[in-house]
Amino acid sequence: MYLARNLPHLLTNEEVDRVGVEWRVYEMADIPEEWIKRSSSSLNDIVEYVPIDEYWHHVFSTYTPNGTPQYVALTKLVKCLLSLSHGNSDVERGFSQNNNLVSDERSSLNEVTINGLRATCDGVKFFGGGKVHMVPITATLISNVKDAHSRYVKANEEQNKILNSVRCGDEKRACDAGHLDEEEIELLNKQKILQQDLVSAMKMLEEGSTRLATAVNSKDFNDVGTAELLVTAANAKLSVLKAQLLDNSENLNRLRKKKKK
Repeated sequence: MYLARNLPHLLTNEEVDRVGVEWRVYEMADIPEEWIKRSSSSLNDIVEYVPIDEYWHHVFSTYTPNGTPQYVALTKLVKCLLSLSHGNSDVERGFSQNNNLVSDERSSLNEVTINGLRATCDGVKFFGGGKVHMVPITATLISNVKDAHSRYVKANEEQNKILNSVRCGDEKRACDAGHLDEEEIELLNKQKILQQDLVSAMKMLEEGSTRLATAVNSKDFNDVGTAELLVTAANAKLSVLKAQLLDNSENLNRLRKKKKK
């Protein structure tokens, strides 16, 4: 959505709104595996992915139940973005800068420190034309330098809290998993994901219904089409999710009955 709003002269305000709706529909869509990966009979563990333009061609070839294209504004946005240069030069330039910054004596630096060094170099280039003595010394800069150590200590404390929390959570999950077999855990995880998707689909349906009612009352026929897209996609997804939840619950019940015998 950031790109849709900030690329100049590309999309109108109505199209930006439509892109947001179509992207949500795209997130809810079930993408076939063959659109992403190619089937291979090779015994090697090498995954061959479908080219990005071919993948988007499959996506944009989908239609609504009414026979209209599923993605209109999103197609326009993606095609314009794919026409831009997206080579590896920026990445390779970043590797070169890292090699200059991280010498043999500094090989133990972590990612955060390297990013800090990169940010400092970029700041010197931007504010001082690559010359340190030309960087303006402002009150804000002096204040940031004074507070740098305290922010570093605080960040370390927060990171340690997160690590401890994750460790405790992993230990609890490992303890709980000891009472469940692998198949039951898999079914429970699947049920949780399906329930989350169900909530998202219901929210989409509610939003689409509200937008549809508002568009009809205001006779905004462009927004009627956008709202119908939300409602249609949400209803289709809800139907699939309810069937999957029912099937998953039945499998879970059968497994538990089998364990009791």
